[in-house]
Amino acid sequence: MNDLIRKYIKGDRIIWYVIIALAVFSSLVVYSATGNLAYKHQEGNAIFYLFRHAKFLLVGIGIIVAVHHINYKWFARFATVFLYFSIILLAITAVSGVSLNQASRWLTVPVVGISFQPSELAKLALMMYIAKVLAQYQSNDLAANDAFKPIMIHVAIVCGLIFKDDFSTAALIGATSWVIMMIGRVSMKYLFGTIVVVFAFVLVILWLSDYVPFLHRASTWKARVERFVDNDNKEEVAGTSVDYQSQRSQMAIATGGFSGKGPGNSQQRYFLPHPYSDFVYAIIVEEWGFIGGFFVMLAYLILLFRAGVIVRASTRTFPAFLVIGLATMMVVQAFINMGVAVGVLPVTGQPLPLVSMGGTSTLFTCLAFGAILSVSRNNLLEKERAAEAVNE
Repeated sequence: MNDLIRKYIKGDRIIWYVIIALAVFSSLVVYSATGNLAYKHQEGNAIFYLFRHAKFLLVGIGIIVAVHHINYKWFARFATVFLYFSIILLAITAVSGVSLNQASRWLTVPVVGISFQPSELAKLALMMYIAKVLAQYQSNDLAANDAFKPIMIHVAIVCGLIFKDDFSTAALIGATSWVIMMIGRVSMKYLFGTIVVVFAFVLVILWLSDYVPFLHRASTWKARVERFVDNDNKEEVAGTSVDYQSQRSQMAIATGGFSGKGPGNSQQRYFLPHPYSDFVYAIIVEEWGFIGGFFVMLAYLILLFRAGVIVRASTRTFPAFLVIGLATMMVVQAFINMGVAVGVLPVTGQPLPLVSMGGTSTLFTCLAFGAILSVSRNNLLEKERAAEAVNE
């Protein structure tokens, strides 16, 4: 058995441990958090959602195993194709996407009837493209600035197609792209200029939201921020108010204590609208306490640290940028989810990677893990070949 694992499971072992730990922990939490959902839609059969979630996790791990055996050079070769394909899907979704929570974020595949979020594919494709472009312009600092224009054009296209219906995802993509360009030695003059332009653009959008029909979601963003900032202006309409969700989430965390109430003993899962996805971290802390919350947070920090180790071991720039881009995206998304749960950020709707229930998020997160481990596996192979060459 051990020989079989060593043969097919390669790359950074600590990242593999993080993946398995999060997947197992996720199954326990989702089983508990879907109790109310099962009562409403499955006659109380929470096993249905556990098996559904476990199915996606198993398929996702299979994707990781398959993808991490692909040489990362193929990601660079097809990065532009993947990006334009995802842009086409985003455009189609913007026109005819499935409406969910007053937003068109889902696209249904004809014939098979499977729905997914093209924005998840776009995140991966854009990180690959940015890594490819930055790698091509690393000869000197001046050359690195030449990467800014092509990158920003495509970041603007992707974020522009997403932001109308899903501002938080667009902001996540834009912020991660900004960080990767900074690491890629793009001039801070360009980067800070981008912040000013984006800030001005958002202000204009918020101002126009009351006059332009297709910007109706902007009023929701504005309301969420205003309620988050103004503690005296609270609406408590069960299941609908953003503040209601945030307050219930903070109640769950406050009652969790050091060791929690125990698995399956959450009370707020019956009141939170999405305890198995957007507010899964609140259920984790309520049932597993500070220990469980710290364990999850530590797992993502370990992922970021090990990504740094892989980057240092990389002998080429593309895989280094790819790993740090994908890892940063996942970790920032995780901390946004946790920040919303504890009340330090306004409600965004970002899932907790590999923990929240959700097929699209799970599968594309596993694709990202597979790409990271592909770089790690190739680094180890290059190290072994170098050692063999020295011995010869």
